[in-house]
Amino acid sequence: MRNNKFFIMRILIAALMVLVLLPSHVLYADEVPDTREPVHVGIVLQSGVAMPTDSGVYYGFDAEFMYKIAQYANLKPIFHPYKDNVEMFKGLDDGDIQMALGISPNPERLERFLFGSHGLFTSQASIRVRDDDPRFSYGNPTEYDGKILGVVESSIMYDRAREWVSKSDIHPIFKTYDNDDELQKAMDAGELDGIVTYGSKLTKNYRASFNIVANTYYPIFSKDQTALKNKVDAAMSRILYEDVRYPEKLYDKYRHFHYQDSIPLSAEEKEYIANHPVLKVAVHGMNPPISYVDSNGEIHGVAPDLYKEIAQELNWQVEFVVFNDRHEIARALKEGEVDVYGVTSQDIIGSENIGLAITKTYFTLSILCLRRSDVAEIQTAAFVGMAPPNVENAIREGAPNMELISFPTIEECYEAMSSHKVDAIYCNMAQLNWLTAEHGSGNFTVEGVDDLGTEFSGQLMPGNSVLNSILSKTVQGGKINITNILSKNLYTDQTVMDYIRSIPARLILILFLLFAAIIGMVGYTMYKNHQSRVIAELNAKQAALDASEQARKAESSFLSTMSHDMRTPLNGILGYTRLARGCRDMNEIQQYLERIDSSSKLMLALVNDVLDLSKLSSGKMELREDRIVPHELFKIIKDAITMNANNHHIDFKADLHVDDNVIVYSDRLRLQQLAMNLLSNAVKYTPAGGHVVWDVHVQAEGDKSSLVEIVQDDGIGMSEEFQQHMFEVFSQENRAETVNARGTGLGLSLVHKFINMMGGTIEVESKLGEGTTFIFSVPIKTVREDARVVAAEGQPNANNIEAISKELLKDMPILLVEDNEINAELAQLMLADYGANMIDWAHNGQEAVEIYSASEPSHYKLILMDLRMPVMDGLTATRKIRMLHRPDAGVVPIIAMSADAYEEDIRNCREAGMQNHISKPVDINKLMRAIMDAL
Repeated sequence: MRNNKFFIMRILIAALMVLVLLPSHVLYADEVPDTREPVHVGIVLQSGVAMPTDSGVYYGFDAEFMYKIAQYANLKPIFHPYKDNVEMFKGLDDGDIQMALGISPNPERLERFLFGSHGLFTSQASIRVRDDDPRFSYGNPTEYDGKILGVVESSIMYDRAREWVSKSDIHPIFKTYDNDDELQKAMDAGELDGIVTYGSKLTKNYRASFNIVANTYYPIFSKDQTALKNKVDAAMSRILYEDVRYPEKLYDKYRHFHYQDSIPLSAEEKEYIANHPVLKVAVHGMNPPISYVDSNGEIHGVAPDLYKEIAQELNWQVEFVVFNDRHEIARALKEGEVDVYGVTSQDIIGSENIGLAITKTYFTLSILCLRRSDVAEIQTAAFVGMAPPNVENAIREGAPNMELISFPTIEECYEAMSSHKVDAIYCNMAQLNWLTAEHGSGNFTVEGVDDLGTEFSGQLMPGNSVLNSILSKTVQGGKINITNILSKNLYTDQTVMDYIRSIPARLILILFLLFAAIIGMVGYTMYKNHQSRVIAELNAKQAALDASEQARKAESSFLSTMSHDMRTPLNGILGYTRLARGCRDMNEIQQYLERIDSSSKLMLALVNDVLDLSKLSSGKMELREDRIVPHELFKIIKDAITMNANNHHIDFKADLHVDDNVIVYSDRLRLQQLAMNLLSNAVKYTPAGGHVVWDVHVQAEGDKSSLVEIVQDDGIGMSEEFQQHMFEVFSQENRAETVNARGTGLGLSLVHKFINMMGGTIEVESKLGEGTTFIFSVPIKTVREDARVVAAEGQPNANNIEAISKELLKDMPILLVEDNEINAELAQLMLADYGANMIDWAHNGQEAVEIYSASEPSHYKLILMDLRMPVMDGLTATRKIRMLHRPDAGVVPIIAMSADAYEEDIRNCREAGMQNHISKPVDINKLMRAIMDAL
């Protein structure tokens, strides 16, 4: 329960800190020297392979692969575009370029250039014919006997085509051309029956009718570039070691450039479709989100969407047959009731065991572990169906004694975990998103399983190889976008209301404001950051790709922190609210409410810390010069820390070395934050039985004075490595002794920023296991006054909340202006504690002006005004009220109650004519003091 409670908080903190951590200034490329080694790279311009952008950066398979290599080899690629390989080879010979990409070897090229040790990719050299040419089917080479086939004379395709002819009893007539443009003109003019080419060349209006041979393409180098070749080879070795499927993934990324207008089906495949006008697809009715039947009996999911697109691609009708048992699906396949099981995670071994075959892999999803938050070690785990052997073996490597239990559906797996029949669920990403959408994410912790994934494919009878080929070809070579299908079905919309329905109404306000603040600040910051990146790209074209990559990594890191940290306080609030609603013991309910209150205050404190950091970063924070009685401030801080230390069984001593008649002028809030942050940390990281000492001095040198504070403890201390980063935002030392210490990594960062802003200094001494000492000094102004006056001022303030009469607001007409019903209800309940029984509620500024204008002069004694409202905002409404031609309009007290809490917002309120500003969530003590002052 405790671990789950902290999980949501971490995510929330990270989300809020995006504002602080995202750079407010983009470092231009010309401000930092580029230490990378330049390398001149030749590329042939080709759609999907290498094409320039407006900024000068290239995109496409070859271009992106080269950028990847360059990052691993510390190279700076300078691309030289060429029309064809002939021109590019001349550039290598002349020394204009050092290397080139995407070249297939033959004896002449191997003698002329150095070839890399690793291929970039392997694709098919094929014969292509016009889409509407009925003479050619797919896969029948005898149809080309005696036909005229065009080919670029200098192309490796010519060599491959002649090799193919020499090994087969087929005799086409080859007609050569100097380049692709001449080849295409001849084809368009009807001079050729077909062309020999590869990749994405000449795909529009043409179709592949026969694949000649697989061709592997390499990076090549001029003969004097052995050192560069070795660097590129080493970089490619690392890339392929880290992700052996990187070339395949990169090819898929630019796959839409290679689409053909039609699928190259053989005569046998076309005949199969003609003889089977309806493709019968089996789907599981209870396997969301792969396939499921909704309450209206309609079929949804990845499988139905995929086969609908397959059918559309092939102009084929599709019929879905629903089953609720995988064994029934296998039976239906064997008895011929259906043609294919739409999408299954059963691999080829599992399929072979039950006498079935599978198509090509449609898509792969990562395996994740959903563990109950109260479970430390997994003893039993659930899995949908039978886990493939490789998946089961990988899972058992980390827990050899774990019992893996099979369940028919993911819902039954979740029910088993919820009822504590199993400790965890192993499922794929699709199932995780479904569970999160259906049940929320507060009941389990998500853990990764090292690079383990499940492959999904179609399942059919082994003898149905023709259908297998049709489906595999269509998914591989058609226009079907698997990514869009997965995104549509895997990531369901989740509203905030799904979460807040289960919590008390008074907490909805807090949650709403927090999420609104997150969205507003992050959105604004992301917008500003985007503008900065655009400017950087315009001023540094070659560095644009690197800057974009770094920005993506930073964003990924922030989001990772967000997903880890946001859940802690929200889990505490939601969890204890759920417990309280189901509890009848009032004492227990009181304890739950106290914990909910504690979590809510922690969230509010974090928001305040983030706002402080935001103000500091943006330069909007202004220091105040308050009149401070040192003994009074010292006592407030000492009392708070003493209570905290006693709760942790820590000996706390505090000494103030300041004369009784000294008055200090400085920012009271910032001095209090400095001391409270350092002292709270000292108590937090000192074990029970330890000691914390706080010494405060005022030092005077001539007409200058300084406040010097020393905070010393004999706690766990800090490592020297961590001390180098301790003032950074989110910086926390990961050690066994700090596991149970609830920290955010913001306190020391705020301390450091406040001290710098105040013109002070801070020193730190710390050793592991011995403790830590902080010494900081900030400049202040001091004066000496009558000791009796100072002593009287140092006594507790009589004008506190306890001294305010509970009948203060009785029979007092009050106009409450608030657009949110929950906020309005909450305000009325708080004011009712002080006798308020004549409150009129206006839903927006326009309504407030109308109600006030229609009232008798001096009827309303107080107006409480929200700022952001529909129709008319609070600032405009205040100005209109002040401009009314009636004697009370200029003097009626107006107090702002708003979530807009920046100094600029407060200043705008006063300029509009308001007496005071209270920030939300509303502190009733501060509100009543403001009302007392206004009245």
